[in-house]
Amino acid sequence: MCAAEKQHENEPYNSAILHEICKYLVALKREEEMLPWAERALVLNPHDFAFMARRADALYLLGRYAEAADIWAQCLSQQNGSVLYRLRLGVSLMMAGELTRAISLLNEAWRMAVSSEVERAASVGFAMGEAMLKTGDPQGFKYWLMRNDVPRFSSSYRPLGIPIWERGSELRGKRVLITHELGFGDNFLLAACVTDWLAAGAKIMLTCHPQSQALMQASLPNCEVISAPNPTQLHSPLPGSLLVEVNRFAPHIHATLLHLPLLKAGQPEASEQGFQPYLQAPSQKHQIATEWGQQLRARQPGKKLVGLFWDCAQRHWPAMGAVVRCWAQRRSLPLDSVNEIVQYPAVADGVHFVNLHHPAASALAGTPGSNVSVYLPGIRDFSDTAACIAQLDAVIAVDSGVANLAVMMGVLTCVPVHTSGDWRWGVEGTTSPWVKNVTVFRQTHEGDWNQVIQQIREWLLQML
Repeated sequence: MCAAEKQHENEPYNSAILHEICKYLVALKREEEMLPWAERALVLNPHDFAFMARRADALYLLGRYAEAADIWAQCLSQQNGSVLYRLRLGVSLMMAGELTRAISLLNEAWRMAVSSEVERAASVGFAMGEAMLKTGDPQGFKYWLMRNDVPRFSSSYRPLGIPIWERGSELRGKRVLITHELGFGDNFLLAACVTDWLAAGAKIMLTCHPQSQALMQASLPNCEVISAPNPTQLHSPLPGSLLVEVNRFAPHIHATLLHLPLLKAGQPEASEQGFQPYLQAPSQKHQIATEWGQQLRARQPGKKLVGLFWDCAQRHWPAMGAVVRCWAQRRSLPLDSVNEIVQYPAVADGVHFVNLHHPAASALAGTPGSNVSVYLPGIRDFSDTAACIAQLDAVIAVDSGVANLAVMMGVLTCVPVHTSGDWRWGVEGTTSPWVKNVTVFRQTHEGDWNQVIQQIREWLLQML
């Protein structure tokens, strides 16, 4: 990389060197750093499609979606029949908040892909589904399900010999194996729909990550919950450690987490399409946490106790790749911003905070200056986190597994999000069409948390 940069200094008009620098950055999983190099190349040749794409990709990773959309619109104007450019433009528009245009364009791309580029159909369908969900439309789930067939975005189990559930098929009397995928937040949110499947007469075996097994079993006592590692690739076979349990259960049908919301979404008479709280800590963990909570309140008399989660650990892991790392970076609150909340005099007078990070992540997250305790019984897995949260008056958590956990416990939760937060948090105002007990504060300018911090302070002061 350094040699290529030096070579560029000697030959600043050589686009081949700029190409090599970008290749290095891709190999290093630092694609967001391509922006200045792509811009230099476009000065030499403003119509170089390869560098236009690199610039758009870098802008997207940095959260500059409208600028990325402008580039893809230029590309599409030159190649109007391209499904790929429609997809890229549609996704950029969706993330920029132009949902009507995005859905229209992705719908065009979907029809084109189904008839002429079937290999792109799942990617287009998944994107269109996400855009629809951002508008609060539950019909988006049938397209969002196509994420299961997009290698870049999904690792999932596909057990051999068990038919996949088809929307509308009878569930009464059926044994259903539901396998997990995606992150902890998705698991906590989507598994809320298991109760709909139980109500339809199904018997459920649910897989989950070992870190959430105790929590999920306590929360879904009418299901059999078994732990398993996360799938590592698309349509992975079940690991040998699971086969004995699955064979004993003898499922009639297999479904993934992404199938779960489709049951209610297909029922027009359903009174509510959102996700209802259901998570609770195991009773033994709850008793331990109750004692801790009483002791902490005795040390902080008269103060509200508020959980705090501000840092997404993936931003510290280069091996995760630029998409995951940059998304985690943009979701995380800087430690300075956290201190502006916990040390604000009017807040500190009436609120004491509890750090909800796992100890392994705390060193990466940093330590606030003051007015923050830790959960002394210790956080080993999510059943401990849930037990701690149950003792608190509220939780402030960036878009993360902890935010989803708190909301699905029915705890009063504040979620600060960047300019293009996930669909479950809605797109405008301070509420979400999908979950209750949540107040969402949104960045209005990418990377600027100042207004959000002020809103969080006011939200806390209203609790007193």
